[in-house]
Amino acid sequence: MSQRLQSICFFLSALVLAVLFFLPFASFYGDFHTFDLFGHGITSPDNWENGASPFSMTFSLPILVLTITAMILSGYLAMGLFRAVKLAQFQKLLKIARIDIIIIVVCIAAYLGYSYYIIPKMAQSVDPTILAPSFRVGVAFPLASLLLSIAAASGLKKDIKKVRSTDRIR
Repeated sequence: MSQRLQSICFFLSALVLAVLFFLPFASFYGDFHTFDLFGHGITSPDNWENGASPFSMTFSLPILVLTITAMILSGYLAMGLFRAVKLAQFQKLLKIARIDIIIIVVCIAAYLGYSYYIIPKMAQSVDPTILAPSFRVGVAFPLASLLLSIAAASGLKKDIKKVRSTDRIR
């Protein structure tokens, strides 16, 4: 069985999502302020005269929760595949892999929703010159994580078929 290949794919998927905490997904440039969207939230390198940025930690909490949940599920799948031997274990891991894929898709939708709709509207209250996002290198990482998880889940399906075929032979 090729469980190790799927484990590596799920581990890389979790690792790629973790990189989003350090590389920006999108940046928003205006005449007065700039904002960056990371996996942990929205940051601004600007100095604010009247206090804090308009984006609090709770504002970007959905992105943070989705990113961490997808990372944890991918990591759990990577570790769980090393101990899986029985058909029931593989089927349980396949269900979790499907949930992981759904969460990654929702995470991508949240990133795009924040980039196109939510952040520009909120940022225009502070700086009216901010219009559209400028996507950065981090835009490829959620998509890479999705592709790695899909590839690992399809390999997991093949492993389930192998286990079923060996059970029929016995």
